[in-house]
Amino acid sequence: MVAPSGGGETGSRRGRLGDRFLNERGRLLGGCGFRDDPGRPAWRSDGGLTIWHYAREERLEFILGTAGGLMASRPAFFSTELTPDFDDLFMVEGFLDPKPAWLDDSPYFGGDGGRRWRGYIGDLLLRLDLPPEFQGVWVADYAHPMEVKAIQQGQRAPLGLDYDDRTGHEANRAYAHSLVPIETYAGGHLSPIVTVMRPGPGIAIPRSCVSVAEIQPRAQPRAPAPRERLGRNQQP
Repeated sequence: MVAPSGGGETGSRRGRLGDRFLNERGRLLGGCGFRDDPGRPAWRSDGGLTIWHYAREERLEFILGTAGGLMASRPAFFSTELTPDFDDLFMVEGFLDPKPAWLDDSPYFGGDGGRRWRGYIGDLLLRLDLPPEFQGVWVADYAHPMEVKAIQQGQRAPLGLDYDDRTGHEANRAYAHSLVPIETYAGGHLSPIVTVMRPGPGIAIPRSCVSVAEIQPRAQPRAPAPRERLGRNQQP
């Protein structure tokens, strides 16, 4: 993921669709006529929230350890003059659904989402059951950086936001501004990412909230065991 710029470039092209996302906080692409992803927050009957996270198997021993959990070890690159409340926070990311539709079948990016995120996430799906009092959960729209990535790779701009694609700063600024509290999110993002933030590095989601999901959409099929070669006089 590309880190959002602190200041952002608004460029000289006025009247472009992307300007409203660069200069306003909380505006959603779904509110501008784009078809949003069907993922919605999964609120449980106890008032808690269930989200999903793909981890690498080698991290499972630590995550499920006595003092384990999901570590926020990366700075939350969401600071602009419109988002000073994200200064000095660290984050861990996840999804609204076990298998988000936008990763493999976005109406605008096809399967580019899955290809771009393959290097960032593992194959082991974890279920995160957050209690009702849990704070610091947001939803951002990764469609903004994906728009510029498509242009940089020589594709036609899927959304026509007209961001400056030379650095990616504008798209990352819009990505920062797309963050909305999960309590108020009712759809509107094309490529929703759940972001859990905390002050400084440390455990963002404790071990007590984490379990290995019953379904594993990214599980690699096991290769069949080689068949023993039969001798000339043996019957199968």
